[in-house]
Amino acid sequence: MTTLEHSIVMGGSMAGLLAAAALAPHSARVTIVDRDTLRVDGPDAFAPRRGVPQGGTVHRLLALGEARMEELLPGLREELLAASAVPRAAREADPVLDETTSNEGAPAAADGPLGTDEHDAPGIDEPGTLWLTRPVLEGVVRRRVLSLPGVEALQGAVGGLLTSDDKRTVTGVQLRGGDAGELHGDLVVDATGRSSRAATWVEGLGFERPRTLGTRVHVAYISQRLRLREGAMPGGAESLGQLATGNSPFTIDLEPCGADEHILSIAGTARHQPPTDLEGLLDMVALLPERETADALDSALEGAEPVGEPSVAKAAGAHRQLWEETADGPEGLLHVGDSAAMFTPLYGQGMTMAAVGAVALRETLAGDGADGLAARFPRLLGALLDRAWEITTSRDAQIPGAEMLVDGAVVEELPVPGSLIGATSGE
Repeated sequence: MTTLEHSIVMGGSMAGLLAAAALAPHSARVTIVDRDTLRVDGPDAFAPRRGVPQGGTVHRLLALGEARMEELLPGLREELLAASAVPRAAREADPVLDETTSNEGAPAAADGPLGTDEHDAPGIDEPGTLWLTRPVLEGVVRRRVLSLPGVEALQGAVGGLLTSDDKRTVTGVQLRGGDAGELHGDLVVDATGRSSRAATWVEGLGFERPRTLGTRVHVAYISQRLRLREGAMPGGAESLGQLATGNSPFTIDLEPCGADEHILSIAGTARHQPPTDLEGLLDMVALLPERETADALDSALEGAEPVGEPSVAKAAGAHRQLWEETADGPEGLLHVGDSAAMFTPLYGQGMTMAAVGAVALRETLAGDGADGLAARFPRLLGALLDRAWEITTSRDAQIPGAEMLVDGAVVEELPVPGSLIGATSGE
């Protein structure tokens, strides 16, 4: 059922692409605006994008994310396998995400609402069924989305919002760079992520700026693609990993990523920076205090050949804008993905929750149409985000030196995340 004439999605990364897939059945036209040219053919279609600086690091797509993406784009799993994704031989415990790991005080598998058909949904910590890289996942999703009827991509950056004369309704966006000019529509979706300026724009229109929550744990990632020697993994293991411990602030993973390659990824927290060269990474593995894991990794990495240069990425922590709390806001503007909640990357929740939000958007449009969407959808999305947010902030709180932020200011004592949200949302 088409309820919109033209929908504009700001940002063409995973959240924006999935939002466009959700909008396509309900909008005669969907335009994705991104700084990068969104390629679907040739070698660049599966190359890391400039707009995704963390694209070369290890990425995990949780089972819930796989399920929701498959709802939006049926047959996606088979296309990912054809594009070099590797099926997991067994649903073994993920060394970082599984609920059986030591995470005192952190919520276990999700039991709250996570989208449509919640009772059949995988838990938010359940590992996915594929090993793959972010460029492959994004490239396949991008190709699928841009092949949907009415969906198009436009290269450029959004410099501001267009509104009605009374500034109560967003009517499009002002473009700069690339195809500069004005782009008019009846719905604008903010999927610009951590660089979103929507809160400032909304405040400039005379509306309330959303309250923000966050954590500060300072994660630094170094990832190196490798070609291992045949039979390098011990005992038929698919992956090897080591969680950060009291003796070492580094999380280490060695995982397959397709094309007969593996990714060695080392993440440090609390401003601990891993080495940026392969020799330094291998030395760090050899010096791990947990000798059994160190010996297994050291053996697997013996004779490994690097593929390309190491990839470096950083993240301060988690950040959430509580759009669901604002009593008033402009019609015609929604916020999805990292523009609503950006999760600490250690736990692999970002892409999954973007998919959960996209399915919720599609179902909301199918059920109640577009009238009042800007008021209804943030409350629905906020409820869906709460569970994953509690997991992220509870686990972040266990990292030495972690800080909790409210409106950018450090809270002296770490509060219980759920109670902090509910204190002003009427729960």
